[in-house]
Amino acid sequence: MNTFKKFLLIFCAASFLAGCSKVSYRKTPGGMPYQLYEGKGTQKIVAGNIVKLNFTQKVKDSVYFSTAGKLPIYIPVSPTTQPYDMSELWTKLKVGDSVVATQMMDTFIRRLPQNVPPQFHNGDRIVTYVKVLAVFTSDSLAHVDETNMKQAWLVGEVAFLGKYLADKNITVQRTPSGAYVQMITPGTGNLIDSGNYVSVNYIGTSFSGKRFDSNTDTSFHHVEPLSFTVGTAGPGGMIKGLDEAMRLMRNGCTAKVYIPSIL
Repeated sequence: MNTFKKFLLIFCAASFLAGCSKVSYRKTPGGMPYQLYEGKGTQKIVAGNIVKLNFTQKVKDSVYFSTAGKLPIYIPVSPTTQPYDMSELWTKLKVGDSVVATQMMDTFIRRLPQNVPPQFHNGDRIVTYVKVLAVFTSDSLAHVDETNMKQAWLVGEVAFLGKYLADKNITVQRTPSGAYVQMITPGTGNLIDSGNYVSVNYIGTSFSGKRFDSNTDTSFHHVEPLSFTVGTAGPGGMIKGLDEAMRLMRNGCTAKVYIPSIL
């Protein structure tokens, strides 16, 4: 069973446990139809809150975006809304509620044709599934919760990777935050350090082995070396897992880096 189907079954079960009598079919002021499955929570969402959600969106019955099997998302609730948009719903919900909203791409194309990605067309239907997990009254409270969620997720991923590599008898070195580096060829000279400027060739794959990016594969249309300054992980810099892994390498080395998604 694929991830989305699992999510949908969990979503439906959680929704109907609250009782089918609590399901309501409505339309927003902007004309967007939605089904509301009321939960048992009492905390209402108001403008200025940060809402924590499980969120899945399908276009033409294919998953376009989903938090299923991933971390939830955090959305600020604006005092203003857009017609025929999910923003119309936030202040109608409370913690524990679930919503299924339906939109037609025709409406977006008619209203703002210049903002519609080219892969979407008239007749496409968008279905959005939302579960309200928590509501925070300030950015700082939401940030603390998100940080805790990410840390717990990282701990789980690092433990999973560690066991996987141990079971496979793969010799690795671990970075401070939890990426694992398998050295294929050691290279020469001193270890790379913060402040060093490096150029690398790379192949990026998912854990299942599916290639998602590379600068050695012409099908990805960029074959120039990836160059960056070590120690600049974060927004605008290198991802943390690879940045830390570089400090276990030397010039000319070849390595395989196992990077938890949070890193």
